[in-house]
Amino acid sequence: MPRGVPNLFVEPDCEHNGQAKKGCAKPLPGELARSCAFQGSQAVLLPVSDAAHLVHGTPGCLQNSWAMLENGLQGGPLSKSGFSMGLTEMDIILGGRKKLLEAINYIIEHYHPPCIFVYATCITFLTAEDLASICDKAEKQWNVPVIPLHYPGFTGNGNMGSRQAGEALFDKVIGTSDADPGRLTPFDINLIGDYRFASEGQDIEAMLSKIGIRVISRIAGECTFAELRSAHQAKLNMLVCSRSMVTLARKMRDSFDIPYFEGSFCGSREIRFSLRQLSFHFQDERFDKQLHRYMRKEEERLHKDILHTYKSLKGRKVVLFTDGSESWSYISVLSELGLRIAAIGTNQNAQEDISRIKERLQEETILVVQSDEAKMLQLYRDRKAELMIVSGRNAFVPLKERIPFLNLDEQQHGGYAGYEGVRRLARDLLDTLEQPVWNLIFRCSPWEVDSYGQA
Repeated sequence: MPRGVPNLFVEPDCEHNGQAKKGCAKPLPGELARSCAFQGSQAVLLPVSDAAHLVHGTPGCLQNSWAMLENGLQGGPLSKSGFSMGLTEMDIILGGRKKLLEAINYIIEHYHPPCIFVYATCITFLTAEDLASICDKAEKQWNVPVIPLHYPGFTGNGNMGSRQAGEALFDKVIGTSDADPGRLTPFDINLIGDYRFASEGQDIEAMLSKIGIRVISRIAGECTFAELRSAHQAKLNMLVCSRSMVTLARKMRDSFDIPYFEGSFCGSREIRFSLRQLSFHFQDERFDKQLHRYMRKEEERLHKDILHTYKSLKGRKVVLFTDGSESWSYISVLSELGLRIAAIGTNQNAQEDISRIKERLQEETILVVQSDEAKMLQLYRDRKAELMIVSGRNAFVPLKERIPFLNLDEQQHGGYAGYEGVRRLARDLLDTLEQPVWNLIFRCSPWEVDSYGQA
């Protein structure tokens, strides 16, 4: 590992690290086909809308993650721009040190960002580029933070890249601005998420503002560099379905005395748990009453909508084929809508995620921890499911088999967080199930029938 890069495979606040000879599992051959550390680092940092993001590698790596977040970024002069070294064969042979320094100088001179994140890639890691020293030299020259990200793709999965990005934020960004007592309130919090949080953060923040909670920064959500620098002023950190960022939350607790908890806003049951955790931490009677009034009002409205507008979803069978927090965070909301979960298939889940799945399982649900597409398709047919809910590369499984599916990664409307998110999910499920294409797709084409119109 390069100098200054900690061992993030051991995390004291992870349950499985407390067991003998246990820790975060290192990737096995073939596992990185799903997501890599480089992609995980970008997922956390790309939403910093006014920072510059420079990929020290070939142009192909620049395309790896940018489209994943471009729909969630709303503003900032650099929110739609990405930079790549575009290394050629000669650059790789002779070294890209000089070219990297020139690229950093160009970005600062022409775009004036408050910060530059420089990402190592597999090819530059193998050629032993000293990224840290180059970034240090540029930072001293321009007096602008130039932060290296040392985890290229082959060093771990997406979760490990997210952890490393959190480590860089803690070391170089968080806590570097002075507190302004006039702007602080008793109910200031940080929201810490993963890549999906970039599209859901604004809805969550709008919901929290209705009960008097102010969000200082959205780590892994759309924010500015200045907001990240002020994150140490918060009274509480909330991990929104993101175990990969637990290291950052723990270090902020130890250094800045900011407690943290993990929760979700997907479904009224999860929302109720998360808001009650907030109430418990703040210990304010007036806030507690306001919180319960808000929850009661929203839950009554949502219950009426489910009974009348979305009642046709009740009893429909679905299969959940996702990874990470998506494998457990959607169980409660699907049950709330009256859907029956026939099976859940996962591949890249921590032990904590598996425990959360088991806590929320319906009695009839089959859980397949190390699943593959053949298993899930067989379960889909055997259990007579009507829809498959997928994310990531699993989205290609129902597409190839021409079965109804909902891809959680293709939402263009802000995600499924909050009470309004439950309604969005219900509408999307109904829209998918009622599409006529699923009845037309298996009909014979004109060139597949004989002159009598028979197959």
